[in-house]
Amino acid sequence: MNYELIRTAVRSALCACFSLAPSSDAALSFLREAYTEPENAPRPARTADVCYWSLSPDYGADPASYGAEAAASGSHTPAVQRFLPFRLLLVCYGPGAEANAEKARSFLFLDGAGFPRQVLRRAGIYPVPDPPPVQLLFEPEGSLWRRRADLSVSLRILDTMAYENRRNTIRSAPAVVIHR
Repeated sequence: MNYELIRTAVRSALCACFSLAPSSDAALSFLREAYTEPENAPRPARTADVCYWSLSPDYGADPASYGAEAAASGSHTPAVQRFLPFRLLLVCYGPGAEANAEKARSFLFLDGAGFPRQVLRRAGIYPVPDPPPVQLLFEPEGSLWRRRADLSVSLRILDTMAYENRRNTIRSAPAVVIHR
C-alpha cells in the first residue's frame, strides 16, 4: 500500500469538492494537511477560510477481509484483497467553516467524471455513506473565539497482498552427456 498515492488521491478529491485545481494557489492556501505538532502550527487569520485534513487508520473498526483468490492465469500466486478502515478528518476554520464542512460532506459522494467519488474509486478508496453530521465548535484564540467545524468520514481502502513463495525451485535441469 502506497500512502503517498492515497494522500494524493484524497487531496485531489477534496479539491474536486471545492472546485479547486489541485496545484492552484487557492487550493494550496485553503486545503492544508494537518500538522503533526499542532502547538507549532501556524495560525491563519480569523477571517480566512482554511480546511485542515488528516487521514489515519481507524483502529476501532473491523477490517473487511475477503478470501484468497488465485492471481492472473498461469501464476499460481494466491492473493488476498481486503478493505482497510481509515478515517478522514476535516477541520474547517473561518467564517464559512460550517458551510465548507457541509459542502465536503455532501460533495464527497458525488459520482461521475471528475467528481470526488470517482477520483477516490480510481485509487481504490471508497467512502462509507452517511457520515455523521458536522460539529460546530468555537475555540478560544486570545480574547476572541474562533469558529471551527469538524467532519469525520470513514473510508475503506482496497489493499491487495500477494503471497510470495520463497522456496527455491529448479529453474532448469542440468544436462549431462555421457559418452560410451
